[in-house]
Amino acid sequence: MNAGVTFERVYLALKDLLGSARFAAGQHLEPAALSQDLNVSITPVRDALHRLAGEGLVDTSRGEGFRTPPLTEVGLRHLYRWNEALLGLATRAHGARPAPQPGDDPGEAGAVETAERLFLMIAALSGNPEHTAAIAGLNDRLRAVRRTELDLLPDLSGELAELAACLGAHPPPALRRAIAAYHRRRERLVGEIVAALAMPRQP
Repeated sequence: MNAGVTFERVYLALKDLLGSARFAAGQHLEPAALSQDLNVSITPVRDALHRLAGEGLVDTSRGEGFRTPPLTEVGLRHLYRWNEALLGLATRAHGARPAPQPGDDPGEAGAVETAERLFLMIAALSGNPEHTAAIAGLNDRLRAVRRTELDLLPDLSGELAELAACLGAHPPPALRRAIAAYHRRRERLVGEIVAALAMPRQP
C-alpha cells in the first residue's frame, strides 16, 4: 500500500474514532498508541492528526501534543448557534429553488447520519457551495456530540422526520421554526451533554 493510500486510510479511521465519542473531550491522543491500534507506522498518524487539527477535530493549542478539543457549555452553545445560523441563512437565500427530497428515515439507529444528511440538504437550498462546505465541517465537529445526544434525547426519529417533512414541503418559515426548535431543545441540555462527553463512550 503506498504512502498516500495509507495516509487516507489512517485519516478516515481517526476521523471515525473521533466522531464515535470514544475519546473524552480534552483527552490526550498519543500517536504511538494510535499507530499500534491502526497497525501503521507513526508518521501517517501524525500527519493525519495535523490534518484533523486543521479541521478543528483535534486540538494542539496548548503545545502539549494532540488532544480532542475541550468542550465547555458556552463552547457547545456557540457551535449549536453557528449551525442554526448557517442553516437559517441557507433557507433565506434559496429563492425559488426546489427542495431536495430527504428519502426514507432510517430511524434512531441512524439518527446522527440522518441529521447530517438533512442539514446538508438544507445548506444546499442556497445554491452556494460555501454553505454546504461549512455545514459539512460542522457535521464533523458535532458528530461526537450527536452520538451523545442519542442517550439524552428521546424520539430523535420523530424530530428528524418533522425536519424532513418541513424540508420536503418547502415552506421556509416552517422549516426555520423546526430548525430553531431542534437547536433550542439541545441548548437546554448542554450541561448534561458536556458532562457525558467528559467520559469516553463505550464501544
